[in-house]
Amino acid sequence: PAKLDSGVVSDAGPDDSGPPDAGPPPALALETTAFGDGEAVPQRYQCGPPLVPDGMGEDVTPALAWTGGPEAASYAVIVRDRSAGGLVHWAIYDIPGDVRAIDEGVPDGYEPAFPAGAKQAEIQSSGYFGYFGPCSGGRGNTYEWTVHALDVAALPDVDRSTPENDVAAQVESASIASASFTGIF
Repeated sequence: PAKLDSGVVSDAGPDDSGPPDAGPPPALALETTAFGDGEAVPQRYQCGPPLVPDGMGEDVTPALAWTGGPEAASYAVIVRDRSAGGLVHWAIYDIPGDVRAIDEGVPDGYEPAFPAGAKQAEIQSSGYFGYFGPCSGGRGNTYEWTVHALDVAALPDVDRSTPENDVAAQVESASIASASFTGIF
């Protein structure tokens, strides 16, 4: 406490300021070990069965990891084909706030086995809930993977019948931070 000239002790003052401000958290960053930012997407992560039976890829999700950013109640990942007007290829959301990585090969389904608690949007009214890898036939389209930090644990008004574009719009409007990388196919 600081002592005032009149002899009265005050609880306010420079001695009560607490620890110095550590500043803002580092920016959110997203990475994969599957390929480098802006590089060609390997065949394993391109489209294939079940959505594209004659697709050359294996439709496997790449492993993802993110660091930094603000404290989040949950995370979501959206994959878009930026060369096709932002067509959504994957929307996984309600990823718990303590999860900072997704292993390769997230299973199909509305509520996949991992990451626990996450949900996936149905892709293009196909009945398929999961990852739809880059599928432009090697025309050089740019695909963007984006992780979003959200301040809600679960997206409100979103369920298994919500179209992927609406899920992506909800994620993007609730996002408090995001980070992206791109791949070409």
